[in-house]
Amino acid sequence: KEAKKFMYLTVKQEAKLSKEELNILKELSHTAKSLYNEALYSIRQYFFNTGSYLNYYDNYKELKSSINYKSLNSNMAQQILM
Repeated sequence: KEAKKFMYLTVKQEAKLSKEELNILKELSHTAKSLYNEALYSIRQYFFNTGSYLNYYDNYKELKSSINYKSLNSNMAQQILM
């Protein structure tokens, strides 16, 4: 059989952002990272203490009062937790 060769193409887009928009984007990215780390820490600690997995719904109940969760749009925050 003949091996198929694939060529993968990438697209690079540059956005012209103002300094203010760039700072907002950096802040949102940092908040998203912090929420992810909070969720991961919560899951790990639950596993170490109980030996079982902390599901999304229980983790959500615990983290919905987090400052990182409240700082983001709820749809975005929920997707990060999933």
